[in-house]
Amino acid sequence: MAIFKITQADCAKILAISKEIDQGVRWSFKGNESWVEATLPVRSKWPGRLELRITVNTELPSKYSMNLLLNQAYRVKGLDVNGSHSNKCTDGQIWLCQTHKHDWSEACPDGHAYTPTDISGDTIETVLNQFCQECNIVFKGSFRPVPMKPRMTGV
Repeated sequence: MAIFKITQADCAKILAISKEIDQGVRWSFKGNESWVEATLPVRSKWPGRLELRITVNTELPSKYSMNLLLNQAYRVKGLDVNGSHSNKCTDGQIWLCQTHKHDWSEACPDGHAYTPTDISGDTIETVLNQFCQECNIVFKGSFRPVPMKPRMTGV
């Protein structure tokens, strides 16, 4: 699929249209198994491929991210729970192990973050539903608990 330039106006339109996820969350381990990821296709009338990607630290499950992606290249909207980030090309604000959201911006593509006031969930599933609601996504899939990292046994 071809990559094309995206604007803040495009992102606003993507967020405004109705979208749906009808697949369940299926986790897969990444790299050294300290992280799991689930990628859920998002159905919409937008031309292009939308997906919701969830990544969770299995050693510290209170640290996770949710991202609405377009064509696997553009983060339309993102949420980092207990993550670290700085705004390198805008206001220089820094988050250290703090919850923050990302909006697309031409001034700082994929990177501008801010502190949200609307995330009140205390479980990944609750936060997923809040994030989906904000992104105008109806989540019809099932949610599976995050798998724990397999423990190493004796030598």
